[in-house]
Formats: sequence, structure tokens, C-alpha cells
Amino acid sequence: MKRKSVLMEKVHDVVKEIFLITLKFPQIYQFSIGEQLRRSILSIPLNITEGNARQSEKEKKQFLNFAYSSLKEVKYLLYFSKDINLISKEVYQNLFKKIDEIGGLIYGLIKSLKSDIKYQ
Repeated sequence: MKRKSVLMEKVHDVVKEIFLITLKFPQIYQFSIGEQLRRSILSIPLNITEGNARQSEKEKKQFLNFAYSSLKEVKYLLYFSKDINLISKEVYQNLFKKIDEIGGLIYGLIKSLKSDIKYQ
């Protein structure tokens, strides 16, 4: 069995953590903020995985950009969840730190791929 990448291990851990946290949201928020946060966080590893299955670097980069965009959405949803007291400041800070680290790894992968655009 292939060893998972450090990125995917970190993403997987945060996905599980956010899923468990959002399942504790009050019922009134389950299908709005909770569901959106679960979809957004799950989109990150799904797009990374789909991008890895692509042949061209352009396509790989496109899916990494989708993952990065989802990460930005998660950051806002976490901020909003903290702001309306669905999560504590401590939980927010812990998750935000992990999300920032994942963002740096994704951004680094995006920058490492060759661009198909030729600059003159």
C-alpha cells in the first residue's frame, strides 16, 4: 500500500475534526452552516485526489486551485462559526492554524507545477 502524502494526511485529519465539530452544531444550523462547512472541507481532498489522477500539469493545477478555493471558503465559514458562537475561539484558532498549514502546502504544489502559459 502506498504511503499517503503528508498533505493528504493533514487534510484527512482536519476533515474528520471539522465533520465531528459540525455534527454538534445546533439543529437550526445543521443544514445551513454545518452542511456547507462539511461540503467545503470535503471538497479539498476530493479535488486534490482528482487532480492527481489527471495527466496534464495544467489539469492538476486546476484541481489544486479548486482545492485552495475550497480552503478559503472553509476559513470564512470557521470565522463565521466562531463569530456566532458555534465554535470557541480556541477551536477556531487551532483549526485555522491547521488550515493555514494545509493552504501553504497546496500553494506550494500549485507553484511547483509548470505553467502552460508562455511568457515573453
